[in-house]
Amino acid sequence: MKFNLRLAKKNREVDSLSWEQLYDNLVTAKIRKRYSLNQELAILRQRDTKEEEFAAYNAYAEQCKIEAKAEMEIE
Repeated sequence: MKFNLRLAKKNREVDSLSWEQLYDNLVTAKIRKRYSLNQELAILRQRDTKEEEFAAYNAYAEQCKIEAKAEMEIE
């Protein structure tokens, strides 16, 4: 499902805060497909000692953000 941010704002269907929350929720849902909350917190806590694991997690999280923006058609 794609969302057009510009059109929705023009039609006053949502405000900016709603879209930010939707974006955050979408990114989180994508991250949860691979990492549970406990796994994510463990990786973040150990980022200085498990650098490769953190790098893989971080790359995945950044990809999730790109995908969420594309799905929402955010420029």
